[in-house]
Amino acid sequence: MNATARVPTRMVRYLLLLLLAVFGAIHTGSPSWAAITAPPSSQWPSPPKLAAPSWMLVDATTGQTLAASNADRIIAPASLTKLMTAYLTFSALRERKIRMDQSVASPTEAEIPQGARMFLLPGKNVSINELVQGLLTLGAHDAAIALAKAIAGSEAAFVEQMNKTAQKLGLANTRFANSTGVAHPDHVSTVADVMRLATNIVNDFPEYLREFGRREFTYNGIRQVNRNRLLWLDNSVDGLITGRSETEGFAIAISAHRPQPVGTRERLQRRLLAVIAGAASEETRAQEGLKLLNFGFQQFDVVRLFRADEASEVIPVYKGVSGHARLHFPKDVLVAIPRGKAAGIRTQLERPNALLAPVTLGQPVGQLRIWLGDTEIHQVPVSAAESVKSAGLLRRAIDGRRLLWKTF
Repeated sequence: MNATARVPTRMVRYLLLLLLAVFGAIHTGSPSWAAITAPPSSQWPSPPKLAAPSWMLVDATTGQTLAASNADRIIAPASLTKLMTAYLTFSALRERKIRMDQSVASPTEAEIPQGARMFLLPGKNVSINELVQGLLTLGAHDAAIALAKAIAGSEAAFVEQMNKTAQKLGLANTRFANSTGVAHPDHVSTVADVMRLATNIVNDFPEYLREFGRREFTYNGIRQVNRNRLLWLDNSVDGLITGRSETEGFAIAISAHRPQPVGTRERLQRRLLAVIAGAASEETRAQEGLKLLNFGFQQFDVVRLFRADEASEVIPVYKGVSGHARLHFPKDVLVAIPRGKAAGIRTQLERPNALLAPVTLGQPVGQLRIWLGDTEIHQVPVSAAESVKSAGLLRRAIDGRRLLWKTF
């Protein structure tokens, strides 16, 4: 082949290099970046048989799904909807759009659908703090509507925020028609989406988790108890909320934490989340929830593979003021494995051969893939532990030429 014939090939390779520069990294191979979202089919403890058609168990400490059944089946979420109402309330509190000591108007009687109530008095103001307690302890419809109006001006505007947030959080099969969970043809979700929402509450608003664990609440002289029986049956349970619909029966989203050893000298508070839909009764959903929690805590160990900020590797950086950047794990690398199987763990770090400046602190760079035997069970992000600014014109030109030589 003569030199003239080689020019187009070189031009194509050069353009490919420029495209790689746009994405900020030089890769080799095509590693899979898909997260592990379902428990592996082998080398995994068999979950208990539950008297409910749809359920899911997640280790919130590691982010792994431990077990699931029909988690993508469309359901009527009923009062599990109020997890989204709570998420937006916590967001508004953090953004100082509302305050816990702020007083707001109660909704009119005509605005409140039949169902659970904290018995707000029309025309009388109520504090945001009391509404949060009514929402999370009692699943009160009137509390949900009052919060929706306080945050967005109207329930309709609040529902728009609910659906935008659902899309942002990746709740692909969820659509809200109201803030309360009252049955509506366009008000749907799945156990998997409810679990994703619950996980975001735990991760994004840990300071408000205590609000879910109250056993009772008295307002307007009326004492009512939380319908989550697990708050009495298991001291490790601290939430989250229950629901019931004519079509789906009884549902529950559960949060529980128990101390668990990590190694020989340490213990951590390990948190599990469970969502169950379609139970036949209050008693059944509580029993099946406890069964699922015990399975997760008793059949799995948590192993720490790396500590947060532990230096893992140094990666070359082109066109930067520094020729390299350190990589690290933003959090402790923890993995849940079947009890007694730690010796079967193996890992592989996937990352580019090099980066192009600028590199920012915390920039995702790759992932640590974790296997138990031949089954991949978890993936953990790896990020830049330091920033690297772009170099001057001369250094960028020199590195650009070096990259061209590597390409050819």
